[in-house]
Amino acid sequence: MRHLRTILMLAVVMAMCVGTAQSQYYLGVIRGETKKIPLAVLDIYDDAGSPALRATAMEVLQSDLKRSQVFDVFDPKKLDLSYSAKTEPPVDVVKRGGTFGITAVVWASIQKKEKDIVLAGKLYDAASGMRLSNKEYFGNEETFRRMIHTFADEIVARYTGEKGIARSRIAFVSDKTRSKELYVMDYDGQNAMRITADRSICLSPAWSPDGKVLAYVSYRDRNPDLYALDMETGKRWKMSGTEGLNISPSWSPDGKRIALAMSKDGGTEIYTMARSGDNLERLTYGVSDNVSPSWAPNGAEMAFTSGRAGTPQIYIMSADGTDVRRITFEGVYNASPAWSPRGDRIVFVSQVKGLFKIASVNTDGSDYRLLTDGPGNDENPSWSPSGRLIVFSSNRDGKYGIYMMNADGSGIERITPHDANYTSPAWSP
Repeated sequence: MRHLRTILMLAVVMAMCVGTAQSQYYLGVIRGETKKIPLAVLDIYDDAGSPALRATAMEVLQSDLKRSQVFDVFDPKKLDLSYSAKTEPPVDVVKRGGTFGITAVVWASIQKKEKDIVLAGKLYDAASGMRLSNKEYFGNEETFRRMIHTFADEIVARYTGEKGIARSRIAFVSDKTRSKELYVMDYDGQNAMRITADRSICLSPAWSPDGKVLAYVSYRDRNPDLYALDMETGKRWKMSGTEGLNISPSWSPDGKRIALAMSKDGGTEIYTMARSGDNLERLTYGVSDNVSPSWAPNGAEMAFTSGRAGTPQIYIMSADGTDVRRITFEGVYNASPAWSPRGDRIVFVSQVKGLFKIASVNTDGSDYRLLTDGPGNDENPSWSPSGRLIVFSSNRDGKYGIYMMNADGSGIERITPHDANYTSPAWSP
């Protein structure tokens, strides 16, 4: 209770800083994360003579707002709240939304200026009719979806104070070229782009905290070596190439070190090193393998998988390797932990009746929850930067694909096509 009161008091102070019109809604989000803010997108007016652009904008914006897990998005037509004029809606129209229980009203327009596309996005408080945000976004047809994602993230930030996820990306592995290469796509599965050409096997992509570098494992030199790829310059370097395994990378929250599993001393153990590959430190010792480290958001602890109890289970240790404790006791096989950005839960793979499923648990080992069920194997869980969503790979539909779901296991949707296998998703910051 003391912790809850502290959070509420902090939320009130922060909300007061952004104005009384938003304070009650911001507090509502902090108090109970299952309570969503009612929102309606009145219209995206097509002033560019491009119905296809408008349809894309409406679909992307509404999907972004729904996936944020912050808003309940209502159809204004079902509320008899239609508005389709060229100019922004008057105060009385916005406030009419408030009478239907709507908190936020969104309106936008699309224009073309020579080769540029201009998206004018506006956000209103339905109770007062006050405009909360008024921004223009410039681009072209190639960047249009990202313009919409940026507007959606602005809306999320206005009501939560958090960075939105719509502009985030997901790295993954696919065998589209018959080799397992590394790719990056938008968080909604669009604009996939291959970023390696190793003609070998790539595994385990891991984003640096600033989203600028991807660490990954590649067999291009016939050994599972750890590489880093600068996403801005394309520069690549080998971080660890010792004989044997150099696998399962995980960045420290400050981006200065990276944890990985190595077999250079016989068994597979967890080490940390500087991002340059120097200053190697060993953290685990034992007769069983220790793999898959995952840093806590505060950098003080690390979750990992170990077979020291006879079967793979999830453990937590301090960042220096001390104070090791087991946190999974249900199931004979638990592996691949990923620590939530919120710090409260760890998601992992759990074997259930011979199949791998996604589960989560509190960091003290309590409240084990099985998040997926049904046919096929579900693997490689990764959190969204908001901690509200999880991506994972699954062969429930035949070939492996990448799926997204809410943190409680609801709302599962596939975001990759069926033309190849898609695995090892890693959500960017």
